[in-house]
Amino acid sequence: MTAFNRSLMLFAWAICVSSGSMPATPTNGSGAGHEVDRDYDQWLQSKQGQKATVAQMRQRCEQFLDAMSNLNCSVSVIGRMLELKAANQIPDYYLAIKRKHARLIAADAELTVLFSMFGNESLSILRASDDFSVSRTRQREVLAIHPYSSDFSIADQELPFIDVQGASGHSARFVLDTGAPQTRVNQATAKLMGIRLLTDSHYAYSTFYGEKDLSASLGIVDSLTVGTSQFKNVLVFVSDRDNLLGLDLISKLGRLKITKKALELNPVPAARCESPIAYTRTDINQRLTIEAQLDNRATLAIVDTGNVDYLTSAAPGESVNAFDSMGPNSSTNATGRQRFQAFKGVLKLPGSTQMISYKYYPGFTIPPSILSGRYVPSILLGWRAFNDFELNLDIDTGRSCFNRV
Repeated sequence: MTAFNRSLMLFAWAICVSSGSMPATPTNGSGAGHEVDRDYDQWLQSKQGQKATVAQMRQRCEQFLDAMSNLNCSVSVIGRMLELKAANQIPDYYLAIKRKHARLIAADAELTVLFSMFGNESLSILRASDDFSVSRTRQREVLAIHPYSSDFSIADQELPFIDVQGASGHSARFVLDTGAPQTRVNQATAKLMGIRLLTDSHYAYSTFYGEKDLSASLGIVDSLTVGTSQFKNVLVFVSDRDNLLGLDLISKLGRLKITKKALELNPVPAARCESPIAYTRTDINQRLTIEAQLDNRATLAIVDTGNVDYLTSAAPGESVNAFDSMGPNSSTNATGRQRFQAFKGVLKLPGSTQMISYKYYPGFTIPPSILSGRYVPSILLGWRAFNDFELNLDIDTGRSCFNRV
């Protein structure tokens, strides 16, 4: 998959409820150009590429003489700027690439949409924004996790909500969503928190439940405070859906422990590590994964606290399954929209093996993952799994674990 294809997909995943996907469009390059793109892909996925600064990525792009390869690389740079919340770096680079590759962009429908994300007013607001920064607490803090978005409204499904305060002093509950690559704020909260909306920005996205062509815009919030840790000058997506604190900000909070009841900042380091977690970031797509097996099929399990299920699979269970004597059951959720099939199977994680019931949603768009050099379907370990597990997240040291309670 080329940098261009992947970058388009990353833009599509940016504000989904947990993960989502978008069909990729083949590039027009061939031969040596493809080899260069593959080399760049491999570098971007390496430790060096994952830690690369925007300046280092731009230097790599300058080495691409082929126009399409240069555009492929440049799109990934814009993605990295978004992931780093480097809002004030976006306008000039975005416009320069748009001018430089105007003909290629005009000839491709998806590129045309991508390079129409920002209007002049949006670019002006982005350019005038101050630098994004993080001020972490150094003390141990235990923040309550609430099952619902408010104490006055009881939803059909429980999710992990935490209190987040905006610069205006207004506090709102956000889903603590490790499966969402980017933080999202709903329109009502954006207004109360005084978020500067990029009114002529527009973005269409899909959710992994098959919903398509949902619209969102972007905005800049002066600050978001979680406990006593604070993010300043934060670029967020704004839509009419629930508030989500995504992995883009969760990953910047330092060492964490997430249990069914609490989000703990600066906890005592975990004494054991039953199932090691890999944190990967490629531009604005980020995820936490565990190597796993479901019914003896190798896969990657994405730890997704924003998913209400215990386990959700990107592929249906085997038609003949020793642990599925009853066969799949079709059902709907409380909204009547999300039809699924339920299967019984065996889930193997590095630290445990268990019989489990899991769900498969036809039309579900969990993106495939790379495992041992090949693409495989992914599974999601959702919030209900936290009845049995806890997440110890330590991205700075690379020691993150999924342990049984």
